[in-house]
Amino acid sequence: MLRRTMTALAMTALALSGALAGTAASAAPAVKRAVDCNHSVTHENPGKVSGTFIGSFYLKDGPYAACGNVKKFAEGTKFWIWCGTYNAYNNHWAYGRVAGTETKGWIPVKDLMWGGPMHAC
Repeated sequence: MLRRTMTALAMTALALSGALAGTAASAAPAVKRAVDCNHSVTHENPGKVSGTFIGSFYLKDGPYAACGNVKKFAEGTKFWIWCGTYNAYNNHWAYGRVAGTETKGWIPVKDLMWGGPMHAC
């Protein structure tokens, strides 16, 4: 009887350790995606599409939050949208130039109030 009880306990412990190992594997952190701050812009077309910043934001040197800052601009700044792209996280970004300047960069579309067609970069 003692032997069967010990065997049952051993089997239970083995089953639990397997279940816990499976849980630990599924709780592993997600793989970090590559950030491409050197995203190519296939055309720089000033066009007629513009937007305004809905807050004070930095233009970025690539279509990711982790990319470097170009310059910070105030809410209401006019931005000429030249093209747009979706990054690896499926976030939509616009590339263009700040009106009245030669400053170019990327900004998340969610940070702009804009209208009109946006060509793909």
